[in-house]
Amino acid sequence: MKVHLHFPLDSSKISWKLAFLKVIFLPLILGILLLGIRGGFQPIPINLSDAYFSNNMILNDIAVNPNWNILQSLLKSRSSFKGNPYKKYSDKECEEFIKDIYKVEHDTTISILNVKEPNIVFILLESWSADNIESLGGLKGITPNFKKLENGGLLFTDFYSNGWTSDQGMSSIFSSFPVFPDVAIIQQTDKSRKLPSLNKSLNNYNSSYFFGGQLTYGNIKAYLMSQGFDLVKDENNYSHLPSGRLGVHDEFMFSQFKEEISDFNEPFISALFTISSHSPYDFPGDHKLSFNSKEDKYVNSVAYTDRCLGEFMESVKLEGWYENTLFVILADHSHNSPKGWKVAQKERFKIPMLWFGDVLKQEYKGEKHDKMGSHIDIASTILNQLDFNHDQYTYGRDLFNPYENVSIPYAFPTPGYGLITEDGYFAFSESYNKIFELHAETPEKEKEIKRNAEIFFQSAFKMYMDL
Repeated sequence: MKVHLHFPLDSSKISWKLAFLKVIFLPLILGILLLGIRGGFQPIPINLSDAYFSNNMILNDIAVNPNWNILQSLLKSRSSFKGNPYKKYSDKECEEFIKDIYKVEHDTTISILNVKEPNIVFILLESWSADNIESLGGLKGITPNFKKLENGGLLFTDFYSNGWTSDQGMSSIFSSFPVFPDVAIIQQTDKSRKLPSLNKSLNNYNSSYFFGGQLTYGNIKAYLMSQGFDLVKDENNYSHLPSGRLGVHDEFMFSQFKEEISDFNEPFISALFTISSHSPYDFPGDHKLSFNSKEDKYVNSVAYTDRCLGEFMESVKLEGWYENTLFVILADHSHNSPKGWKVAQKERFKIPMLWFGDVLKQEYKGEKHDKMGSHIDIASTILNQLDFNHDQYTYGRDLFNPYENVSIPYAFPTPGYGLITEDGYFAFSESYNKIFELHAETPEKEKEIKRNAEIFFQSAFKMYMDL
């Protein structure tokens, strides 16, 4: 006799249990996958800069996950999917406008250097606003060492950043590329590698870049390596140095920088990007200054970096390379200050730039250069001083050519864009669809500045799309 035992299954209970397991484990699995894509719990997610390890771009491309790279490029360039968002004028109008405003009556320059092939050292000051510089109409007592350097250097009195972040600053300074409010070309290596750069133009120079923080921020490392810098170092190379939350304190990086560049063969172009004047402002120094402002911590961090800058400049005077070196000391972008400028006011983008060194002709030491300029003019200005061709730098002007008419395009984070000219300035917020700033002596000039800004950004964005 066979006995058949039958235990009926309650399908409703099984369905409930499966549903419960899905609710518990599906978010967990998705979280693990997203964490893997992000690259961990670190403050900055992984990007191309984490994969790049060589100035051989073929090797770097092999190291990158191609599917991830394609997806990232698509996401980063999503603003151009629907065409040029600035298009209001015909292509012919834009071409004629660009030819007209960039037409130079005489392609000449005023030579301010006494050597033909100087070393070039960039000191890139994190978030320094012109409001920290007394000589630029700023607050008193914040940057006494910078003021001391002014006595032996050439101070640019009407100089601006084109954007508001460090990654924007790098591509403007070295590649003379404009900034857009919602697109960062430096984060799209497939495009940014096609840009010219000061480093590539000075191809007979040894090149290097140093930063005490993470160069993965904003994909800066990938940009620098794609531009062929011979040596790129960040906090991963300096784990033995005292650090704050974001990276190595400035005083220790300045000291390290001195050691590094003293071993370079001349001529060289090298950059040190400071970090201590970035929030959370955990620098190893006192907070002595007070302007009864929420920006007091920031102001004190600038004062700390100013001290570090002064000590560095004093310490390198005895180095063999010093007398043949042009120091270009400037901010990567500005910052809010106790003066409290509005987000799109031109004063919010004004920054210091000082050229300093024995390579300056004596008649320019301790002087001021009042011609208006911005980050995108630096490459053309330096290259013309060294008698290098700078035709590749479409939007850059030579600030020592008295026949150049300079205008300054800028972007702000609402998002919006603007243009500063000698006749006034204009700023338009895309998100609010309204004019934030419009200042000129006459209605005709206001209309002209507005039109020039619109055409400039239409033209520049077309160039971006075509890369």
